[in-house]
Amino acid sequence: MVLLKESEKLEDLQTGNLWIIQDSDEYRFTSDAILLANVVNAKSKDVVVDFGTGSGIIPLLLVGKKGVNNAVGIEIQPQLADMATRSVEYNNLQDKIKIVNMPLQEYAKQNCDNKVDIITCNPPYIKQNCGDVQLKESLKICRHEVLVTLDEICQAAGRLLKNNGRFYMVHKAERCSEIFELMLKYKIQPKEITTVCAREGDAPYLVIVCGAKAGKVGLKWNKPIVIYDNDGNYTQTTARLYGEVNNG
Repeated sequence: MVLLKESEKLEDLQTGNLWIIQDSDEYRFTSDAILLANVVNAKSKDVVVDFGTGSGIIPLLLVGKKGVNNAVGIEIQPQLADMATRSVEYNNLQDKIKIVNMPLQEYAKQNCDNKVDIITCNPPYIKQNCGDVQLKESLKICRHEVLVTLDEICQAAGRLLKNNGRFYMVHKAERCSEIFELMLKYKIQPKEITTVCAREGDAPYLVIVCGAKAGKVGLKWNKPIVIYDNDGNYTQTTARLYGEVNNG
């Protein structure tokens, strides 16, 4: 049994009998990460790197739902990397998931000769010095571009991906043009976009963008994900994706 700290608890991911450790005093994974993991098109043989893995939710879901056998989660905050590592150990997935505690920028530099098939990222959404800057420092790092910028994330993805390797990122819809610009800057061609709307007919508040390293020009628009129906309940699609692991 993995030792839980005072403010931690185990939560059932409702996928492949997997569990995850969550800390009520620290960053908790959000529904955005769940959406991203479900959109990723991965095969068992793919090598996947998750930037800013936090609690390790995306690697765990990719193993549980997509059958991925080789995933690496990069996390700069030691307390989160430790928590993610213990979740991996609790699920006996040390042979499939490795958690690395270091800046993703540095990881990309050190491993640029080891090209990977897929990179995923649920990054900080808010630019530095914007939004609520009174947050606890560990939470600010997760939500604000304090230690990594969108430019640095795209640059790191460009360094690590093999040609035609895919980069999946979820982000605020209002930053979509910036995402496209930076992907192209680092030779990642935007190939697919999935919008996320609160209700049918609403403007999207999130986008999930998939780009291909050195890919051909051509953008596919996937069917939007609509979170709520007219009665305020989850749509069938959302209920299937979230299951019981929705954390907000």
